[in-house]
Amino acid sequence: MRQLEIENQLRDLVSRIIVQVELATAQGRTDINLALEDAFIPILKSVYNLPHLVNLNRKHKNFPGIDLGDDHDRVAFQLTSTTTLDKVKFTVRQFMERSYFNSFDELFILMLARKQSSYSQASVNELLTDQFAFNCKKHIIDLTDLLGLVAGLRLAAQERVLDEFRRILGEVDAYVSFSSESIAAPTAITTNLQQIHLPEAVYVAELTIDDKAVIAQAKAQLGYRGKARGRRPIVKMALLLNDVHTDAWVQHDNKIFSFHDIERSGLVSVVDEGSIERLEVSDLADSTELDNVNILKQLLSAETREQLKRRHVRMQTKLGFFFFGPTVDGQLERKETWIGKKSAIRRVYEVKHQRKGPTKVAHHQHLSFDLTFTRLGDEWYAQIVPSWYYSYDGYRQSNWHDDLLSQQKRLEHNSSVRNMVRFVAYFLSTSDDAESDLLHFQSLVEFNALDADEEDVADAEAPANDMAEGAAA
Repeated sequence: MRQLEIENQLRDLVSRIIVQVELATAQGRTDINLALEDAFIPILKSVYNLPHLVNLNRKHKNFPGIDLGDDHDRVAFQLTSTTTLDKVKFTVRQFMERSYFNSFDELFILMLARKQSSYSQASVNELLTDQFAFNCKKHIIDLTDLLGLVAGLRLAAQERVLDEFRRILGEVDAYVSFSSESIAAPTAITTNLQQIHLPEAVYVAELTIDDKAVIAQAKAQLGYRGKARGRRPIVKMALLLNDVHTDAWVQHDNKIFSFHDIERSGLVSVVDEGSIERLEVSDLADSTELDNVNILKQLLSAETREQLKRRHVRMQTKLGFFFFGPTVDGQLERKETWIGKKSAIRRVYEVKHQRKGPTKVAHHQHLSFDLTFTRLGDEWYAQIVPSWYYSYDGYRQSNWHDDLLSQQKRLEHNSSVRNMVRFVAYFLSTSDDAESDLLHFQSLVEFNALDADEEDVADAEAPANDMAEGAAA
């Protein structure tokens, strides 16, 4: 139980650090990494077994290209809150130009914000020689990657890392607070945090399904051929066998949780009716048990998934992000009208054909977004991270996804990404069945920041009446 408790606390701390770093970055304070160089040394020492790791900027002010290094084990780190490919290339270029490979065999770029889903290895390779190797998948890491490595440590080491992450969160909070006080002429900047209104109640009940019997029935009636990994797919199959298709539930410790009244929904088919209990959402949100808070976060994701299904936005279950799909079979293109500063149209899905064979499909392009639910103070928010997803059949990932995504990212600017966030927030907040929805998405959060006037930034929106047919939105 102690192991699970530490893992949950680590996940919560890391997610809060990421949110704070991204808020600071959105406000133009990208030097937050300078305040955290020393703080990450104990964690990196433990995770990578680097007892001689030091802050290189202590030896040489603002050591160009790298921040931390262990010249005994020949490993160096650059800490940054900037997650672009250009930042990666700049760091690698400096490393090569200054011949740091004579002192270090490996360079890791630790991104304090959430890294991109992929980076162009070919672009980085152009900067390398036979003297040094840099693998984007291995050497570009973020806090989530660190969390995965921490899980492999002994329990005592994990507890020490937990304490270090607590200190880091404190330093991030202090940095943001101090920096905010120094802003002389604040203006409004829109973040990627969207406030949400939680349902009032959570329902919980004991499951009564026989796992082996469910799997046998699923093989006979549903054509199931796989091997269940964990309990959730078995519960899902039990529901399907009862013709219940909702995904608005979470399974934990032989119990099922939902924002919907279990007694009045199809979920009642897999539970002991006498065990159904109604809880206040605050019972989970304010709980000191991190398992309860995590159940609430999972429920928010599950409820969002269910609400978006009817709007033809699906969840990529393996990676957990959402993506727009066609509204009808055979649709070649999907556009959505939305209102930012003015009415606009955005393309959210398109079938791309091969250039040499225009009758053959090359891939499907989907606007996608990741949602992370977090609590700041007394309020709850959904953090929106937009991206693109490339499939070969409208759902399953294309073998060329990483390359296509890298190409698309090179075409985008900050204003483009900002407008993608605003579009997703608008889409989430304008449900076609708001009265029956239990979870409500509200407005994006604005913070005060220096020299950040949205009206001065080029807007990528296109007026609904003026948008040229076929132009990318």
